[in-house]
Amino acid sequence: MSKGFGKPQPTKLDKFIEQAVNHTRRRNPEALDRIFDNLPVELNDKVLKGTVKTLKQDIDSLSWLCGYFASEINSTLDNNKPRQPIILLSKLLMKHGMAPFTDFAPYTGCRIHIIDTMKFEALPAKVQEAINGAFEVMEQSDEEARAINDALLAEMVVD
Repeated sequence: MSKGFGKPQPTKLDKFIEQAVNHTRRRNPEALDRIFDNLPVELNDKVLKGTVKTLKQDIDSLSWLCGYFASEINSTLDNNKPRQPIILLSKLLMKHGMAPFTDFAPYTGCRIHIIDTMKFEALPAKVQEAINGAFEVMEQSDEEARAINDALLAEMVVD
């Protein structure tokens, strides 16, 4: 059986990204847990970036992935919940040109951190009003945001 003469074989990273993309499209958080809970932090970051890049045009899957990373989706049963605010907010932000994990990032505890505040402030007033009405929006200094980010990262690191 030929593996394709002259064609590069997929790397371990490529295989992990492909698995993560497939599990995201199938809305399978338990399978994503098996990937992200067992890889070193540096590899997790590369898998996440590759997954987001691959799903770039698939807003539904990317918004679901945001819900997963914000702990809104912990098990397959959570996919059946009628209202998932982080998924809806992520989808709204992406439809208005914000990129997940670049312009905004989901965090454990059903939170979203706006990274690019200028992009957020450039959203249509109607969208900003809807977000402010549906979510608690808190402004923080760079130092406060950095301290919160460090604490959240420490929560996510598994030894």
